[in-house]
Amino acid sequence: MTDTTQTDGCCSQPEQAGKTRTIRLGAGGSTIEVLARKAETGGIVSIYRWRMSPSSRGPSPHFHTTFSETFIVEEGDVDYFDGRAWRTLRPGDTAHASMGDVHAIRKERAEPATLLMVLSPGVLREEYFAELATVHERDLSRLHDAHDNHFVGDCER
Repeated sequence: MTDTTQTDGCCSQPEQAGKTRTIRLGAGGSTIEVLARKAETGGIVSIYRWRMSPSSRGPSPHFHTTFSETFIVEEGDVDYFDGRAWRTLRPGDTAHASMGDVHAIRKERAEPATLLMVLSPGVLREEYFAELATVHERDLSRLHDAHDNHFVGDCER
């Protein structure tokens, strides 16, 4: 089930001030908080907080052709794949994937983790996150293609 709610927060657009959209990623309990939309940053970045539930695993190796991603771990441990090797990220650690760079996140530990995701230039990802939880498996490739997610081999996941 995908669910969205508005919560208190802060941003630069007067009409959005005080509102953070939270997207529920299915029944597992993971959420995405929309902290700064493309329109709020003049297209420079989009910023999201991904609260990974204990059962969340993360995306397989993939790349994007229209934006780069920077991940900052706020809580918990996650593993990051940089296209060559996996490494563990802990609170305060940062990883960056430029446009076209293969990358992945996995969480194998049974505790939650929280990441900030900074996408540059800013892109609209809210629809993708919302649809991801409810899309039928036969439509998953179309959804990924429409939102610039290009998956590659499993890379020893």
